[in-house]
Parts: sequence; C-alpha cells; structure tokens
Amino acid sequence: MKHILTPNFWFAAIILTLAIVGCKNQSKSDVDTITNVPTLDEVSGIWMASDTMAIEPSVRNFRGQALLNRDMTSVSWFVSAPYSGGHHTGTLKINGKTPKASLFRWQPYQALRKGNMDGLDITSATRMLVENDAIMWEVEIINTEKIRKNVQIDLDMIGYISQYKEGDWKWWYPFPDWEGKRSEGRDGNIEAMRRHIVDGETEPEMSWPSDNEILNATHFQAQKVNQSVVIQDNNTTAVSAFALATAPDNLRVMNSGGTAGWHVELGPNESKKIKYFLTYGDNATTIHRNVNDWTIKFDSLFLSTKTNWENKWQQLFTPNNDLVSGCFPVLETDDAKAKRVYYNGPLTMLYLLNTNLPQHDRVYLTGGPRWGATTTFFWDIAIWSELWAVVDPEMMKEHIMAWIEIDPNLHYGKDNFGGNGVGNGYSANYWCLFRIIRAYIAATGDYAFLDDEIGDKSVISHLESYALNWQNLSNYGKAGYENDLYKLADFGANPWNLLECVPTYIHTVPSFNIGYVWMMRETAKLHEKRGNNSKAISLRNKADEMSKKILELYAGNGVWNSLYPNNKKVEVRHVLDFIYFGKYLSNDVDPKIRKEMMDFLNTELRTDLWMRAQSLDDIAAKDSDRPDHGPLGSFDGWVPEVMDAMVNMDYAKDALTFYHDIEPVTYEGAWAQARELWGEDKLNKTAKVRIADRGWNNRESSSGIGISQVMLKNFFGFNPQIDSEKPLDMNHDDWPFKGRGKLHHVYFNEKYYRIEFMDNKPVMVKE
Repeated sequence: MKHILTPNFWFAAIILTLAIVGCKNQSKSDVDTITNVPTLDEVSGIWMASDTMAIEPSVRNFRGQALLNRDMTSVSWFVSAPYSGGHHTGTLKINGKTPKASLFRWQPYQALRKGNMDGLDITSATRMLVENDAIMWEVEIINTEKIRKNVQIDLDMIGYISQYKEGDWKWWYPFPDWEGKRSEGRDGNIEAMRRHIVDGETEPEMSWPSDNEILNATHFQAQKVNQSVVIQDNNTTAVSAFALATAPDNLRVMNSGGTAGWHVELGPNESKKIKYFLTYGDNATTIHRNVNDWTIKFDSLFLSTKTNWENKWQQLFTPNNDLVSGCFPVLETDDAKAKRVYYNGPLTMLYLLNTNLPQHDRVYLTGGPRWGATTTFFWDIAIWSELWAVVDPEMMKEHIMAWIEIDPNLHYGKDNFGGNGVGNGYSANYWCLFRIIRAYIAATGDYAFLDDEIGDKSVISHLESYALNWQNLSNYGKAGYENDLYKLADFGANPWNLLECVPTYIHTVPSFNIGYVWMMRETAKLHEKRGNNSKAISLRNKADEMSKKILELYAGNGVWNSLYPNNKKVEVRHVLDFIYFGKYLSNDVDPKIRKEMMDFLNTELRTDLWMRAQSLDDIAAKDSDRPDHGPLGSFDGWVPEVMDAMVNMDYAKDALTFYHDIEPVTYEGAWAQARELWGEDKLNKTAKVRIADRGWNNRESSSGIGISQVMLKNFFGFNPQIDSEKPLDMNHDDWPFKGRGKLHHVYFNEKYYRIEFMDNKPVMVKE
C-alpha cells in the first residue's frame, strides 16, 4: 500500500525539527551560561601563613563539620548530629615531635596544611566523605635534604565521640567532656587545648588531660580489627573506628583509640604517604562493613569527595536541578573582583547546606564549627532572604511555616534536629520573620499563602501582628516616659537583646523602630492588594507618624541618638542605624542628612578593605570590643546591608566601589560571622583584615551570602514589590553595573529570566 504524506504530516515534521533545533540551541545556551561559573578551585581560599590567621580552616560534608588544629592532622569541634566529639582526633609525630602547620588553605571539599621539620616537608589534606560518615586524611612526608634519613612516624588516633539523640541541641551543642559526660558549656578548655597541641603536653598549668590520658579514658573501650581500631563509647551507643589504608609497622590499641607507627628510610626527594580515615555511627556491623569497604576503596573515595562537591556546585546554577527548588543566578561579567565577591555567596550557601537533619530536607545552617551544628538564626538568614526566595523557594516556605510557630519573644532561631526554638529573643526577630515571609511572597507570587492558617491565625494576620508589635513595647504615659517620642517602641535595658555587646544601644533605638515603619507600610500594600483600603490607610498613617518621631532622634553629623527614660538621649555612632535609615527611610530623610550619613560611613566606619561596625569615636567603643559589632571589625552581614542602604540613598557607584574593595577578604574562604581589623594599623583605614576568632566568632556564617544579593537586587535591580507586578526596580537613573554583565537563570514566579541592560536600564528576558 502506498503511503501518502499529507500537509499535516509535513507541518508536524517541521514543528518537530524546529523543536529539536530549539532544544539543541537551549542546551548550547545552558552550556555557554555555565561556563561563566568559576570552578571550585577558582573560588577557594589561597595559601595563608598560620601566623596571619586567627582561626583555622574547617571541613564539612553536608552532615557534619570540624575545625582544623595547628598541627598537621588533628581536628577538633567535630560534630555530625547526633554524633559529637570532644578533645581532638589525634596528632602526627615525626621522630617524637609534633610538627606545626605553617600554612593553611581552605577549599570547600578539603582543608590543606603545610609544615616542615628536620629537613622534612609535610603536607596533609583533610576531607569529609560527602553525605556520609567519615573524615579522611592523606599525609605526605618528603625528604628535602641531600642525605638519607631514618624517619619514625607516629600517629595518635582518638575516637572520643558520643551520641546524643535525646535532649535539645542548642547553639552550644552537646559534646563529651573529659569525664565522658554530656557537656553543654563552653569553658575554654577545648580552645586552650587546641592552642597548645603543638607545644607538648607537659606544661603544669594545663587544665585539660594529655592525649595519653584521653586515650586511656575508661569510659571508652577499643579493639583491634585487622588494620583498624574500633571504639565503643560506654556512655552512649556511639561507635567509631580508625582505619589505616597505609599498613602500619605497629598498631597499639588503647581505650578511646590507639597509636600507629611507621619506620621509613627516605632518600633525597623520596616521600612516604599515610592514608587513613575515621568513621562513626551507632551500629557496629555497619562500622565494620564500612571499614572493610572504604579501606580498599580509599583512593577512589578520597577523589570522589571533590567530584561530588563539583557536581553539587554545578547543580546549584542549573535550572530544574535536583539540589534546590530554584537556582542560584549565574553572573556573567569580566569584572573579576565583582565576580569573585559574588560567587563567594553561593560557595558559602553550599558549604552551610545540611541534608541530614530530621526537621527539613535541606537546612542552611547559620554558622560553625564551634557553634550551631543544627541551628538556623532568623536574623542571619533574613539578610539574604530576597535571594533565598530565588534559589530555594520551596524549602523557604517549609521553614517559614515552622518558624511562625516559634515565639519570637523567646527565641532567635530553630534547632533543626529536635525542632524547638533556640536561644533568647532578639528585638530584631519580628522584622526578621516579616522580611523573610514578605520576600517569599514577592518573589513567588504565592499570595494564597497569606490565607493559610498556621497556629491560631492566618499568615497575613501573623504579618500584621509582627508589624504592630511595637505597640506592645511602647512605654508612653508611664513615669519617665511622658514625652510624645515615647510612643515609639522601647526595647529594654538589656543590650543582649539588641547588639549584645554595645552597652549604650538600648531602650528606644532608631533601627528596629524603623523596621516597624517598613513593616506597616508593606502590610498596608498587602491589604490594599486585597481590597482592604481602610486598613491600608490606617497602617500608612501610623507608619508616617512613627517615621516623623524617629527623625527627631537625629544627633547631627550623620549619626543618631538612642532615647532613654526621662528624656535622656545618648548618641550612638553605629552602623545599624545607618543601615535601617538607608534601607527603609531613605525617602523620609532629607538629602542633606543622607550626605552627612555617607560622610560618617566613609570617615569613621569604612576602611580600605572592610569596615567597622562601630566608630572608634563612639562613647562606648572601648566597652564594645567584639569583632562583629564593635569598633575593630564588622559582622559580615552588615556589609551587604550597608551596600543596600547606600544604593537606596542614591550612592550606587560608591556601593560598587565598596563591593570591589572587599574582594581580598575572600582569599581566606567562605563568608564568616565577622572579620576583625588587626595589626599595627588596626585603628586606621589601612588595617589588615582576617576572619575573627576572638569572641567565639564562627569560622563561617551565612549572613555574608547577602553580598551576592546586592548584585541581584541593587546592581541589577531585581526587587519584586507587593504593589507592582514588575520585579525590576526602575527608580535609579545611574546603574553602576550597566554594560558590565548579565544575570542568568533568575527564578521568579516559577519562570526563569535573564537580566541584562538595554538603553542603560535593566530588563528581564524570559529564558
């Protein structure tokens, strides 16, 4: 039978061909776009001398975390909930001495150390097996002299690990103390022990046990199994094991671990590699199986760590990926400094991602490793919430639904292991939760969520209660509060609820009162959108009245007063007021005052590479010296907030200059809790900058991810509003990034867009 090709057939064929070509072109476009993403090695930290670092690099694996010490192998503050370690994991000795690490390098998939001793160069790489329960080490010892050397290598292996399935996991997560008991405190002993690891164990003033005493601890028991040591915690069900992929000459078993030794003769330029790992769990059968399997596969598993990290890194920037529900926008630019600063945000986000906590499939931890093994702070994640709504809106909504049920008066965040609120209440909490929810709704268009019932009321009712909470804090009419300004919120006399370490930043402060003005204005937009105009007008009137009162707190010269009882005003020269005025009241503030605020920022806070949170001229500067909020450093999260405020006050070019200036701080690694100003010039603009250790600061922390948000929101204009269907902010006349690049894969309202500049304005093109 003869087949006749009808016109419909040819039409279908043409459409199919065009579809295939289109798919090919789309694939090519995706490939071209992903080439703008730097490799992990390109965004990693660089080699840094140990005497210029305040805190050592960390390792993570989407389950757990640990902090390197200053020897060549040991780590401390190991935690992978519900498993937690005390003391450290054991040092390497060369001819009876513990070599020091003189250089460190942080990379997301590993941490590197270099040292030398007696004509030997020692390098070590520490990795955590991705989404599995193991820490892996590869150590190489090289003879750099021209003579043969007899080298005795000894390795302590300490499996001081317990399991805590019951009880709360707070910011200060549980760990086994020297007696093996669950400890919730931070008494400094572990930090003191860490600092003295390379100085020997015979100092009489030490208040911690030696490694030998820890290895002989009676609350653990160990046994030798082939080339491994399996350790059972007697107080909990935790089991851990050290396995040696490099067969030792001798292996000694003790209680909480053991020691291994190798005697080698090395000719000039000859080397010896030591490969081993630590695994942990609560099932001895599984531990034995993993030890046998992973010992044989050590090399391939060690290599797979980097490969798995690279795969997740690529997924993060790919639409419709299996990692997150949205996509991290891809920045295409030849602006090398801006590019490195921008990509440090997704690097930090991926590094803090945890996929093994029971409350949510994905959790973005706030910090660590010494703190917060299971915790997310509202404040830190609020700083980058507009970006979070683009990258992972599905998980954002899930978190929001849980957080609404946590009392913001009592807790600053959530324990993602047990599900409870953690910490004390912050004055910022109401603004934080409001900002996060508003960011989700504006970016996704999920206005139906406003009617969802959570707890005892709808989401929009929660938002309104957040916006009006200031009424619960006003002391107006009480003795000492008769002035009309006392209609503003008074946040109390405890600085711990505000900036923690700044004793004068208390009572009626401008910043959080400004937050309530913004919340009322945004809630008014929501009501107006729903047709409730009378309520919208009422909220706007309250906001306008409140704004006028706040402006009366101006102290002059770009700074603001806090108001105490009995009409006492105290000048506070801190960045927080600059941030809130710039972000939310820039149109309320006179341009002359905005200019004075910028002068204050540039003369008293900005440094060549970073900034101070508090002016050295502040009356409480000497009493506020903590790296995150005091005069000798700044919380990483303040930097993007300052840039946002600068752009809102029409200083966008200055904000981009600031963006470029901070590029060198990324050489140390991911965004941290704070960078401190140090060195002989720490009081000057030329101060050196490094990740802070003092004050128990976190080695890495999430708030700095907001610096990537600055690129999206402030330099490319992606700023969805409640009262506008256009997601781009077109209010600026001079965009500082025009002609310098594009943003690909911006996820908005369930569709992907490219943002580029046309006629000097940002435009969104559907992908």
